Amino acid sequence: MMPQKPVSRQVYFTHILVLLAAVYLSACSGTKRIPEGDALFTGFTVKVKGKNDSSNRQSEMETELSATVRPKPSGSILGLRPKLWIYNTFYTEKEKGLKHFIMTKLGSPPVLISQVDTGSVSQVMSNRLHNRGYFNNSVSSAITSKNKKATIQWTANVSEPYRIRKIEYTLNDSLPIHKQIKQAQPESLLKPGEPYDLQNMTNERMRIDGLLKNKGYYHFTPDALIFSVDTMVGNRQVDMLMRLKRDVASRTLKPYTLDDIYIFANYSVGDSLSVSDTLSYKSYHYIPNEDFVRARHLLRNVFLVQDSLYTRQNHLLTLNRLAGLSAYKFSNIDYKIDTLNNDKLDAFIYLTPAFRKSLRVETQMVSKSNGFAGPGVTVSFRNRNAFRGSELLNVDVTANFESQVGGRGTGTTPEGNRQSKQQQGLNSYELGTQVSLTIPRILSPFELPNLRTEFVPKTRIGLGFSFLNRLAFFKMNSYNASYAYNWRPRKTLTHDITPINLQYVRLSNTTEDFEERLAENPYLRRSFENQFIIGSIYQLIYTTQVYPDRTSQVFNSLVLDGSGNMINALNSLRGVDKPTQDAPRTLFGQNYSQYILANNDFRHYFNFGKESQLVARLVTAVGYSYGNSNTLPFVKQFSIGGPNSIRAFRARSVGPGTYNIPDELSFSYFDQTGDVKLETNLEYRFPISGFFKGAVFVDAGNIWLLRDTFDDEGNLNKPGAKFNSKTFLNQLAVGTGFGLRVDVEFFVLRFDLGIPVQVPYLPKGQRNVLSDFDFSFGGETGMVLNIAIGYPF
Repeated sequence: MMPQKPVSRQVYFTHILVLLAAVYLSACSGTKRIPEGDALFTGFTVKVKGKNDSSNRQSEMETELSATVRPKPSGSILGLRPKLWIYNTFYTEKEKGLKHFIMTKLGSPPVLISQVDTGSVSQVMSNRLHNRGYFNNSVSSAITSKNKKATIQWTANVSEPYRIRKIEYTLNDSLPIHKQIKQAQPESLLKPGEPYDLQNMTNERMRIDGLLKNKGYYHFTPDALIFSVDTMVGNRQVDMLMRLKRDVASRTLKPYTLDDIYIFANYSVGDSLSVSDTLSYKSYHYIPNEDFVRARHLLRNVFLVQDSLYTRQNHLLTLNRLAGLSAYKFSNIDYKIDTLNNDKLDAFIYLTPAFRKSLRVETQMVSKSNGFAGPGVTVSFRNRNAFRGSELLNVDVTANFESQVGGRGTGTTPEGNRQSKQQQGLNSYELGTQVSLTIPRILSPFELPNLRTEFVPKTRIGLGFSFLNRLAFFKMNSYNASYAYNWRPRKTLTHDITPINLQYVRLSNTTEDFEERLAENPYLRRSFENQFIIGSIYQLIYTTQVYPDRTSQVFNSLVLDGSGNMINALNSLRGVDKPTQDAPRTLFGQNYSQYILANNDFRHYFNFGKESQLVARLVTAVGYSYGNSNTLPFVKQFSIGGPNSIRAFRARSVGPGTYNIPDELSFSYFDQTGDVKLETNLEYRFPISGFFKGAVFVDAGNIWLLRDTFDDEGNLNKPGAKFNSKTFLNQLAVGTGFGLRVDVEFFVLRFDLGIPVQVPYLPKGQRNVLSDFDFSFGGETGMVLNIAIGYPF
């Protein structure tokens, strides 16, 4: 068979230019459905002019006034309007069919200049300026039209805003509520000298409402407060008086304490609210009984106490904690004035159970960081109330069948590779089961106080087993057990500590080929030794992504992992001989690993509008083995490359350092791991059309060893693999590329096309390969297509 002639780079560029020209010409047709005498509304500007305005809020006001423009102009990307082009291309007057679906779901109709009521928009802008203290303002608009396209410029003229001269709270009165309002004045959001601002006044009423709600004033509302503003004091100043309305209901003006607290622990909509069948437990009325969730477990999440003052804080804390219990689907709290004492409230807590048990079968395409991919199936059983304490029991049974798809080069077997035909087909299968029990409270041998946090503290117990058969290499049995705590003292901070983390890995049925590789590589041999991992893990997560409206958000995950230290200390106290490379200490006749490891993942999200986002990420990690171990366990070593890492390189195809793995080993995946990891990513995400999103990215990173490794004859095993603080930046693998994401909210399918820029394992002077980019999928200069589920970070 004659080899196909490669397509020249000139032909590729020609195709791209033709495609871009077609897109551009198609975009030019955006005005073909514009009626005569009308124009396409393509954009607008807002200019605030105030040379005598000392508040320096012109830029802020321009942004605020721009948000009032309705309708918004036809959207564009780099001057093109793909959604409008789709609408025009697939335009149909039919109300169903494929063309109608594409036109309405993916396209967008033209926004006409005739649809913009400039007078109404100008009036809204004027009102906004008035609310910000610019009582004397004028707003005008001007339309510019050319070639059936029109833009609008709004101009607002303002002068010095009116400012607060003084503010007083309430009138003299003997009611206790006036005293409470007076005491709130020092923290007021309204300051003398600041510009008049209606939004600040609204926020101040809400602030005082919140303070009063936490002092027992259950029936109080912000509307009970009113501002009187005197604008006639001169010199563009105002005097403010905040007071209670004169016709406020009497119940609004008094605090309430809690009396009876009823808990409907198994409530469904339409149930009778009879309280005749009631279990009394610690002054609570538990209805009807404990057949679903025991009262002593549930009440750890209830912060309403009889005879205590009603507070919104305790109300919200109770609601949030109850919502975090797996046994319940809905929770609600209602209050009614006690029939015998109108200064007290009876609380009614309604809890609607979730489905207790469920069974789910899930098929998936497994894609692992070691370059293996294939079909998988997971059968999951879930019990949301396993022991009548809202305990969540999960039992997962998995089966994965995998083939290796990620070699370093073209994806073809290099000449001379020892890989057999069997290895080229089905490479691996894995069977496993994992049982976890999540208990919504802290189980400890010590008596601990109930944490006042809106998130339920949890104890997590795990037990699992997996069997891995890597055909033509080995079989491996892995056992794990863990005992962990998780709690969130506040929204942005999460602690997850695993004081007991046990793993045992046992290698068996190794092939001659794999034994030969282990014999050639002592470092690899020690990594795969049968061993215990006995230690603790601590993870600290800090994130501001819980505040979705912020322009700048951060996420940071710090993981500290250690093994063998406690066991080694006990052995030293017992006088056991010091471990050596040839004679390490053992537990039940097997080696145990000893190491410390730290891994930090930092991300910074910059949000532009509702959908555009710039994400920067930095991952730093290091693991150090000592004492009873010469290497980190293989399962704890770091690798780099792949769809969630450096996307221009396949999984585990980079490093360590500048080490150039021989072709005959490039498909084994075993040898490209390290003790140190540095990775950084920069990605810009933007909308394209509908649920289609785009991205451009740059990735860089590598892994290294902390120690040189040698074979049994003393020869250096991996040249260039050791970390060097002076040269590591020159050893980074660098890639760039672009991606397409299909984002339908609950599911994201991602296609990322990576282009290598710098290949660290090539000789010096040849590492920058961007100039040799050839649009192919293979080799050190070719592209890599990554297909994955979800965003990379």
